[in-house]
Amino acid sequence: AKLNKNIMKCFATFVFAAACLSLGQAETVDIDWILGMNENEICVAPGTIINFVWGKGHNVVEVASQEEFDGCTGFTDTAPYEGPLAWPVPEDEGTYYIVCGVGSHCKVGNQKLAVTVGSC
Repeated sequence: AKLNKNIMKCFATFVFAAACLSLGQAETVDIDWILGMNENEICVAPGTIINFVWGKGHNVVEVASQEEFDGCTGFTDTAPYEGPLAWPVPEDEGTYYIVCGVGSHCKVGNQKLAVTVGSC
């Protein structure tokens, strides 16, 4: 019984260390979150952290569909706040739609990003 207990402690320590190591190795991608964006799509692996980089006057809002993304609709958060913002992408593969909800930043400033999570 004592041997099994020691094996379980060793196993738990190994699992914890592996989890910490994988968190420490998460890829980080910086996005200049500005008006007039030219690149509006990115593909990243699950576990990636997207760092939306700006000073002040913007926000980061997820919308539910490509239609809302294309039309810059479907959000109510319009208050700006200071950046940057580190966003850990969801573990589930798929496409997630991010916009700036401040003023006309999305519609006129093209400040939006479609994030595909999966094997890129």
